[in-house]
Amino acid sequence: MASMIILDLMGGVALLLWGLHMVRTGIIRAFGSNLRRLLAVALRNRGSAFLAGMGVTAVLQSSTATGLMVTSFVAGGLVDMVPALAIMLGANVGTTLIVQVLSYNVSAVAPVLFVLGLVAFNRGRRTWIRDMGRVSIGLGLMLLALHTLLDTLAPAEDAPLARALFESITDQPILRVLMAAILTWAAHSSAAIVLIVMSLAYSHFITVSAGFALVLGANLGSAINPVVEGGTSNNPATLRLPIGNLINRIVGIALVLPFLGPVADMFSQVQPDPTRATADFHTAFNLALAAAFIFVLDPLAYC
Repeated sequence: MASMIILDLMGGVALLLWGLHMVRTGIIRAFGSNLRRLLAVALRNRGSAFLAGMGVTAVLQSSTATGLMVTSFVAGGLVDMVPALAIMLGANVGTTLIVQVLSYNVSAVAPVLFVLGLVAFNRGRRTWIRDMGRVSIGLGLMLLALHTLLDTLAPAEDAPLARALFESITDQPILRVLMAAILTWAAHSSAAIVLIVMSLAYSHFITVSAGFALVLGANLGSAINPVVEGGTSNNPATLRLPIGNLINRIVGIALVLPFLGPVADMFSQVQPDPTRATADFHTAFNLALAAAFIFVLDPLAYC
């Protein structure tokens, strides 16, 4: 029984990651060059850069992809670091938007997305229509994956062994943050990890406070990926932007983590649904981080 539950969970996670991959590749193929031009134009001041970063990442569903685009501009000396960092603040907010949408019960839309995606992919007369069909199928797979995760976790909710396992690995806030950071780095998607955390919260495997700590770890892990990607380049300039973004995340997590208990209680009072509370905290954390750093990016530009 336990082995089947683990296998179903692994299948649900794999399906979720593949759906995200299809959405990302479909958008890049359809509008990649236009999104790159939008970022280049927006990198004139921190305000427009923040909004462009949020919009582009909401479409791409990958702050790493946005970061790599902007890093290439910075490494080539085409833009200043301050607006580039502002784009990353916007990108961090943009990744939370799909989580907000999927935090509602929209699983019934999956069959419609599959049908529309299949028709567009097979019958589309233009390349971008077929690419949007790929995006539609990817979104449907994400909804199906979430439905699978919830159905798998629900019967295991009362299993003592499963509950003891989750409690043991999420016993300490710092351990929770590090564990989620590693998982996010490995999955290359903070959205996927946060959606999994929401599924665990919905099934009462973890407390709201534990879920918030895992969300902080997911945010940390998503900032590690661009640093690793930049470290593979021979140009040291490719590390400046991702390191600045990573410092933002570390400072924000260090400030929030000691007060996670009261913060969780406050969110629970406003939003009793643990799934929605987790999604709201994810968005609120990134908005607060953007508000705190948007006007003090200059010191980070010279790190």
